[in-house]
Amino acid sequence: MGYTAGGNVAAAIRMAGWCDPGTRIATILCDSGMKYLSTDLFK
Repeated sequence: MGYTAGGNVAAAIRMAGWCDPGTRIATILCDSGMKYLSTDLFK
């Protein structure tokens, strides 16, 4: 994960502070998979 994923998590945590207890908050942590190109995953 990168900076964008960290921003998503930070925003979700901040949003949780404004919501009622028990509220569910979801975020998406996007990953392009580029760092795995040198592994056997894409063979």
